[in-house]
Amino acid sequence: MRLTITAPGTFVWEPVNPQVPEAGEVWVRTQLSALSLSSELSVIEQGPFPTSLGYQTLGTVEASGPGNTLQCGQRVVTTLGHASAGLHHVSRVWPVPDAVPDRVALAVILGEETHKGIRRVLPERDEQVLVIGAGLLGLLTIFNLTRRGVANVTVVEPDAARRTLAEQFGATAVVPGALPHGTFDVGFECSAAPTGFIEMLSHLRPRGRACVLSDGNWGALVLPPAFHRRELSIVASSDGDDYGVYAAWLWRNIDPLLGQLFEVATTPDALPAAYTHWRNAARPVSGVVQWSL
Repeated sequence: MRLTITAPGTFVWEPVNPQVPEAGEVWVRTQLSALSLSSELSVIEQGPFPTSLGYQTLGTVEASGPGNTLQCGQRVVTTLGHASAGLHHVSRVWPVPDAVPDRVALAVILGEETHKGIRRVLPERDEQVLVIGAGLLGLLTIFNLTRRGVANVTVVEPDAARRTLAEQFGATAVVPGALPHGTFDVGFECSAAPTGFIEMLSHLRPRGRACVLSDGNWGALVLPPAFHRRELSIVASSDGDDYGVYAAWLWRNIDPLLGQLFEVATTPDALPAAYTHWRNAARPVSGVVQWSL
């Protein structure tokens, strides 16, 4: 089955019928699907409709087409989303080494997507870098920056628990409004909030560089006067370029901290009610749907 949203707050489980993979294809059974709560709640409320939910998935190959190198029983990361199983081309399935914990492996997809944004603005090791928001996007951005040698990373985050986690990843964490303006070389917008976007731009030095990693889920992002006065530049980044290359790097840089991003767990049956709860309550950074126990 696959979870689909057909209208605001209307969930439908659609059947997933087994398929026999051909050459270049594998059939993958889902074990865990990761939650990207801000993005998914935005879709649940605003559409487009109908659409399926989720995209970061860890599963096991159940059937492999002729000539494939991926074998049955192999653990893999995919972009299936909240579905019990699915057919994939082998180019969209990345094998997970035995030593890598399940929840760490789930970081491959958004890890590459945030690292692509970093590549677009190329912060130097000694530049002052600002991240707005210590949700899933923000924390993975901090992870990629600090683990690749960027020394001066600051994150603006209102939630105390998320600030603590950001500090464990290597950032200096502050509350909104605590920083002086015009002191950062590079900024990353990861909050999906117009106020966060404005705050990021206000903190950049003249000719500063910014990357929008969130997609403005909770309102339009409007350029303030500081954008023109300081001659700032902004780029956007969405899907990754090469998840396989990123996965190979991540397997060499396993960090158990990544597993803390996905500590909250729910089940497929409980997922619609969990969305309703998180719409009006404090949200975890992320979590997982457990498809098999």
